[in-house]
Amino acid sequence: KHKMENWQICEAECLQYLKKNFSDSRYDFEAEGGSDSTKSDILLTKSGIAIFYIESKMKQAQCGQFVAFPNTDTNTFEYSKANAYSENIQSTFILDKMAEDFDKYKNPDTDGIELLMDKGYFYSWICEFYKGKGVKYFIIEKEVGSKNLSQNNFIIFPIEHFHKYFDVTALYRRKKSGSSNPTEHDYTEIKKAAASEGFAIKDIYKNGKYVFVKMNAEPITYKIIGEMHTYQYKPETNGIFKVTKLSNTSNPNVIFSISLIQDQQERDLEKFRLEFN
Repeated sequence: KHKMENWQICEAECLQYLKKNFSDSRYDFEAEGGSDSTKSDILLTKSGIAIFYIESKMKQAQCGQFVAFPNTDTNTFEYSKANAYSENIQSTFILDKMAEDFDKYKNPDTDGIELLMDKGYFYSWICEFYKGKGVKYFIIEKEVGSKNLSQNNFIIFPIEHFHKYFDVTALYRRKKSGSSNPTEHDYTEIKKAAASEGFAIKDIYKNGKYVFVKMNAEPITYKIIGEMHTYQYKPETNGIFKVTKLSNTSNPNVIFSISLIQDQQERDLEKFRLEFN
């Protein structure tokens, strides 16, 4: 079995801690998220009914991201349609601020460029993002993997106090790109993506490990965003294109990172306890 990532250990230990200290005959906690970032980590249930989510984090962590593309014609940044969440007023503010200093941000590399602007924008984005996922509280584990389930190793606070506990920074950076060969599961999406650009696929087939399509299109390379993935269609010979699945990670992302600056405030823990009366 592959080694668990630190964030997975953190989530498991947070869940254990919550169960040990707050579960009773009515209230229980269950792991929800895993690596599906559209779901939050831990769900509180009362008599089997979902109440709210609790997001578990390490004291240094990433805390959300979205893809945005520089547009050199308009000197603006455009929120990508491929993001799991639609654009909101917070992401619009951030991209507008970046556009004011377009030349500084327009060529992000894998190291990234730090966003220099009022951090209030970042806090607002993070709070909206997690509220949208149904998160009401955060639980932070200070020392991960030490199997230390004592109260002083955990901090619990309501989402609206996020700014009191964390410093937040933001980078605009390209993640390392990767590509892979599509599988039969991708065929429907490959056809749909091509159709969205007006190309009708007459044939789709595998040759060795590669996937090819036959379609009437100019023999140039196309990159088309599908529902789940982006595909590259590269011309081979007369009307045959080789299809590669591009990982969305090569896109430039605004990425938020957090680091803990505050210890447990008693009234925040008290507020959490009152959820279980």
